[in-house]
Amino acid sequence: MNNYPPRFASSRGGYYGEGAPTVGLDHQETYLKGLFGFLGVTDLRFIRAEGVALGEEARGKSLEAAQGEILKLAA
Repeated sequence: MNNYPPRFASSRGGYYGEGAPTVGLDHQETYLKGLFGFLGVTDLRFIRAEGVALGEEARGKSLEAAQGEILKLAA
C-alpha cells in the first residue's frame, strides 16, 4: 500500500467515537478494521465528521474539524 496507512473519511449522524456512550454501536470502523486486519493491514486512519444530524452548529463544527484534518494530510 505504498507505505501509507489507508485513510477513511466518514460522516455520522451521532457520536460513536472513543469515549462516547454509543461506542459499542460503531459498526463502520470495526468492520473496516476487521476486514483490513484479515488482509494484514493494521494501521488504519479515520477522519470523522460526527454528530452531523444533531443540528446546524454541531454539523458545522464537526465538518470544519474534519476538513482541517484532511488539509493537514494534503500539506
